[in-house]
Amino acid sequence: MTANEDWRARPETEILRADDGGRFALTRVGTPGAARAAAVYLPGMFSGRRFWLSDRGVGLAGHLAEAGFAGYIIERRGVGDSPRPAGARTGLTEHVRHDLPLVRSLIARECPGPVFWIGHSFGGVMAARAAATVLDPAEIAGLVLFASQFEVGKTALDFPANLFTRALAYGLGRFPARRLGLGPENEPPAAMADACRWVAAGRRRPAFRRALASVTSPVLAIAGAGDRVDPAAGCERLIGHFSGTDKTFVRAGTDTGYTVDYDHPGIVVSKPARAEIWPLVTDWLRSRDS
Repeated sequence: MTANEDWRARPETEILRADDGGRFALTRVGTPGAARAAAVYLPGMFSGRRFWLSDRGVGLAGHLAEAGFAGYIIERRGVGDSPRPAGARTGLTEHVRHDLPLVRSLIARECPGPVFWIGHSFGGVMAARAAATVLDPAEIAGLVLFASQFEVGKTALDFPANLFTRALAYGLGRFPARRLGLGPENEPPAAMADACRWVAAGRRRPAFRRALASVTSPVLAIAGAGDRVDPAAGCERLIGHFSGTDKTFVRAGTDTGYTVDYDHPGIVVSKPARAEIWPLVTDWLRSRDS
């Protein structure tokens, strides 16, 4: 068994505490300090660590760890293995403002050099927001955004339907994603409130879109032709807000040469993705790993 396979079989998880008192889980995959750059993984809403690495050690994070990219999988406050804290707010705003800079500081001690940030769905939106607001551009090796956007669809997060979404989350003390069949992880009310605010404000006010123009890092955006949650048109619009010159958009479907029209989770978690999408991402990272 190689060192990387050993890490995949027994990933190490620790609980970090941010400067505002919030706590969240961070799981290491691979060998810190390896020759290649580190990669940070941000799950989307209603999802956690196992989206990137299953309990059997299978996932994109394990695949890239074998390729030499040490991984750091983040689970937001109140989600997955993270504690359900009392006191500190468990919103997306705090995750970007406090938690992601803390992770970046930790990685800098273990894996010096720029870092790749990889997000799925709203995890990609959070990665983009962090790149535009709190992360040092010189320390970003690149962004990989799977099915990430905020401008098309997402009716439940936009006004006026978001009034019901927020009321449901606060009324139950959580948003019942598992019961509704939306994913394996319920969401804290504060996270749902922030997601609603980001979508509604992002569509109606220019501040967020203007902030994204400051992102000049290399970006790979991959969207599924069969994705009804985050349609490819919205994902292409998101990458269009960035001002860098190294931008790659992939619409993965049968009409562009792929074996299937990828859906929302399947763009990362599926046998076809393992054969077609994972190697694409690996090659893109290798070509931009300085």
